[in-house]
Amino acid sequence: MRKIKNPIKNKRREITLAVVSIMVLVLFFSGYSMGKEYSNTNIETEAKIAEPILMVENNPIVEINGKKAKEYYNFKVKNYKENGEITQVDLQYNIEIISKTEESINFKLYKNQQEIPMQNNKTADMKLQKEEIQEDRYQLEIIYDKTKSRSVADIIQDVQIKVHSEQLKV
Repeated sequence: MRKIKNPIKNKRREITLAVVSIMVLVLFFSGYSMGKEYSNTNIETEAKIAEPILMVENNPIVEINGKKAKEYYNFKVKNYKENGEITQVDLQYNIEIISKTEESINFKLYKNQQEIPMQNNKTADMKLQKEEIQEDRYQLEIIYDKTKSRSVADIIQDVQIKVHSEQLKV
């Protein structure tokens, strides 16, 4: 005779196997990891920021009234303060003359009595060395030619000298 197996016992075994298989698959696809790591890193530093120093010393305002054909304006660009503190980084700078365009007024810029070429009233880049006292002396020559002026009235305009600087990469 044949023994009849207990259907409830077989179904229980199948259900348990199915549940365990489903749990294994769920854990596999969920990305759950049994071992996790936690790390903490503390970094403490004390650093001093390098101070770029660029000083511009200038003369009082010059007024051109047409009595003289040329006027001169002197100024200095230096990399140190009066207390002796020197710049700690290399600096690159250029000088720009800002003025309304007028045919009767021209500019020439001299560095240490040598003329500096300017393009669109702007010089090429110049360098100030770090940790070395450097002072560049400039003279702006403003030339006023009345014969080129087309205006009957006086020309009233301001001329600005701008020094643009940036820190060089180390």
